[in-house]
Formats: sequence, structure tokens, C-alpha cells
Amino acid sequence: MKFQSTEQKYVKEALVLALEEYSIECTKCTQLIKRSFEKELEGIIQRLFNNKYGKVAVENGKVIGYLAFEGPRDGFHGNVKGVFSPLGGSAFAGDHRNVLASKLLEEVAADLVADGICSFALSRYAHDEEVGRSFVMNGFGIRCSDAIMKLSARKKISELNEDIRLQELVKDDKREISRLRKELIEHLCSAPIFFPTNIIQYDNWFENDRTRVFVAKEENRVIGYMALDTVAETFVSESDSIYNICGAYVDKEYRNKGIAQQLLEYLCVVSEKEGMEYLGVDCETLNPTALRFWSKYFDNYTYSYARRIDERVLGYDSVSFKA
Repeated sequence: MKFQSTEQKYVKEALVLALEEYSIECTKCTQLIKRSFEKELEGIIQRLFNNKYGKVAVENGKVIGYLAFEGPRDGFHGNVKGVFSPLGGSAFAGDHRNVLASKLLEEVAADLVADGICSFALSRYAHDEEVGRSFVMNGFGIRCSDAIMKLSARKKISELNEDIRLQELVKDDKREISRLRKELIEHLCSAPIFFPTNIIQYDNWFENDRTRVFVAKEENRVIGYMALDTVAETFVSESDSIYNICGAYVDKEYRNKGIAQQLLEYLCVVSEKEGMEYLGVDCETLNPTALRFWSKYFDNYTYSYARRIDERVLGYDSVSFKA
């Protein structure tokens, strides 16, 4: 087996591997969109193979695996430079895919750390346990997932609280959820999540014209919201048959009263009326409240794995180092 830097000449063979991995995930995640994403995956691989950080594994003149990252960018999961490999940015074939994934990681990681990059993340299929375990054993942890619901297959919520009014907010009215958004940010910054959000990101969220806000009200008080977007973080979630949930929160005083369930059903109905067949959500798995709720209604099809290298290793001299 030989490891080569990514080049455009390897794109077609890599695409075959990527399509095979998606096909396998479709057999294990029954709600996943069953269509060819050949064009989308080819575009992803072409873009990544133009970047500096990637390797292909070649055996007997044939590509059997690849791993490629985009970036680097500053402040990626901390105060260090980091890179990300999106869904489709890696694929592994053969009888020992776990070993192949580990070896490709070793090859790429050497180049990354040599350039001072200490934070790595990659999106992989949730049901690929063999490769997933390989990354975990290489020091990665799972921090988020993408999940999907086929609207026609959902269990509809029939018992609704008639005292709750559900509606969409438009234009400046979207800021009616400001209090709940701030509570959500405080929640994400607290244990065990520790996920920071700055005020610029907070304000920009309201300015995004694609973001649609749906709320639950008791009288005139907003007690919960969910937000929709047409764009998310995988090629699946950018399909023209899916909307994506990009935020949700329920007032603490109204938890365990079915508010979130009613909001979700409302979004499902709206999505169906507008011609959508699927609903997606990306969830921070390190947020136990969100994980418990979304897992009841959606099937995970990706996990994002992250690893932070101790930046003290940069320029480290094992002979002269003193504690």
C-alpha cells in the first residue's frame, strides 16, 4: 500500500468509494434520502483534493481509501488552527477499513501538525461503527450529529394543547424570541456542553433572511420556538426535498408539557404543505437535553468526530524538554 497526496486524477476512483459508503448508510438508516448524490459528492471531493491536506491510499494501482480536509481556519474548537473534513471527505474500502482509516489519519495528521494545526474534525456516517471506533481509539470524541426524519413515516401528534398558539414570525417580529435565544446561549455555555457563542453571531442569526422562526405562545408570551433553514451542513441536508431545523428552545417553566412536540409537528405540517418530504436537524450530542429530544423523532446519519492536539507538541524537543 502506498499513500499519495490528493490530486484531481484520483477524484473518479474516490467518488466510487464515497457513493458506496452512502449506499451502505441508506440500508442502515431507513429514513435517509435514497437517491444518487453523485454530482454533490464529486464536487466535494474535487474541492478537497485541491487543498493541501489530504491523502489517498493506493494498493495494486487502485484507490482503496482517502481522507481530506478543508481549511485551516483560526479559532477552530479553541484558540488554535483547525481543519474539517465534511461528509464525503473520507471513504475507506477493503476488509480492514478500521486499519486503513487509522493509517490515513496518521499520514494526514503528520502534515497538519507540521504546519501548526492542532484541531481536527470530520463528519462520518453514524452507522459505520468499524471506522467510527477506529477514530475514537485514535483520540477523537463525538460532539454533534446530523439526523433526518421522513415526514410521511412520522408518528403524528394528535393531542394538542388548545391554549397554545403556534405561528410563524416574520421580519423584525423574529426578535420576539430574543429572550429565549439568550437563554439558549447561556444553556450552551454551561455544563456539560461548554459551547461558546459570541454576540456578533447572535445578532447575525436574526439578520439571515433564510432563517424562518416558528413559535409557541401562551396568550402573548413566547414560550418556545423552532427555526428552519434550507441550508445545513451536509450534502444531504442541501437537497431540494428537505428543510432543516437550525435552532430550538422551550422556556424552562414550560418543559415537559409537550410544547416542543407541538412545535415539531407544526413544522412538519408546514414542511409538507410546502412540498418537502424530509426534515433534518443537526444536534450537539454533548447537549443531553437536545440529544434526548431529537433522538425520539429523528434518525442519526452522521457523527462529527473531533480531536484537539496538545499544542505544546509544536516545537517539542523530547531530549531537552523539562517539566
